[in-house]
Amino acid sequence: MSALRSEVLPAIQLPHPIKRTRVAAATMLASAVFASGSVADTLPSGMDGLVVVELTRLPPAPQPVEPALCDHLLVEPRTAGGAKAKALGWAVTGEVSLKGFDVVSFVGGVEPGTSGSCQTSDGNVALFDGEQLHWLVYGEKGAGARIGSIQSFENAAIRIWDGEFLPQPIADLHVDKGGAISLVALADVEQFCDGQAAVPNIYGMPIASAREELASAGWGPILGIHPGEPADTRAEALKASGIYEVQSCSPTGFGSCSFRYSGQFAELSVVTVGEGAGLSTPAVARYDVACAIPGVG
Repeated sequence: MSALRSEVLPAIQLPHPIKRTRVAAATMLASAVFASGSVADTLPSGMDGLVVVELTRLPPAPQPVEPALCDHLLVEPRTAGGAKAKALGWAVTGEVSLKGFDVVSFVGGVEPGTSGSCQTSDGNVALFDGEQLHWLVYGEKGAGARIGSIQSFENAAIRIWDGEFLPQPIADLHVDKGGAISLVALADVEQFCDGQAAVPNIYGMPIASAREELASAGWGPILGIHPGEPADTRAEALKASGIYEVQSCSPTGFGSCSFRYSGQFAELSVVTVGEGAGLSTPAVARYDVACAIPGVG
């Protein structure tokens, strides 16, 4: 997974005591008013520096956000919490409703990179009830986790994505019946198509290993490089090495390659980046599932 630094609200420090769950020691945040309650105290390894705090007042962004070439990462807030974050100078990157909370991700900075990519900084995930803030997740300054955005995960959790040039998911956020939140390691599988299709957690895996995991989960390779298409040196080499489901590879940018698989109820596309140390080692960056339409095909 991704690993650089994370910087959130660097100029303000919280008073003590505070109630929080974290991976590494922290000092942080802001002239804030705290809510009573408890924080679930389980954080898996690998989420270096992610911190959960109870917080009732959101501080302003460290500086105005200038999206420049990265405005495609941002969303126009639809929730009261998202609107509040934007009014305080943060750039909102995602909004999801979960168990009575409006969950909002926002960042304090964006930086354009190659091939339309962008890196974010000062990333946070906040849980609001209307305009009222209850919880905040952030990455400690100098730590490994950089928060970028969020997505709904199976309508039961929130998946937190990092803010690197090539985003990867870094943690799943859950809310219990009492309203406390916890961060857990990425789920082993992700369900699609009303639970009829499941994709194992293959993020960051070399494609040679990922295709074995997919085969065990019932996904079969679809022959790539159709007749008449232009020759692609890397794709042809992958195909010759036995990874014949490769569709194409890009010679520029992040060196992405695409692969296709079929299951009983869906088709799966996988994208890798980089060339790796050998033909079978470009790493999985993302995947997409297309569910079969009943009665078609």
